[in-house]
Amino acid sequence: MDTDGDRHKEKMQKIKAARDKMMEQRQGEKGLIIVHTGPGKGKSSSGFGMILRCIAHGMPCAVVQFIKG
Repeated sequence: MDTDGDRHKEKMQKIKAARDKMMEQRQGEKGLIIVHTGPGKGKSSSGFGMILRCIAHGMPCAVVQFIKG
């Protein structure tokens, strides 16, 4: 008789196989744009923190700032 752990492991293996098949069919890479807006503080700190994490993982990244006026 299977235990809950065995059934869970089997289910996760099926899900992983389906995801791997889907990822093989994907072509190219997509970019991601994240926009931080709103009043108050923390937007720059959050943005630069994300940039540093991307750099640490070897991902290409850029910073663009729009100034009103």
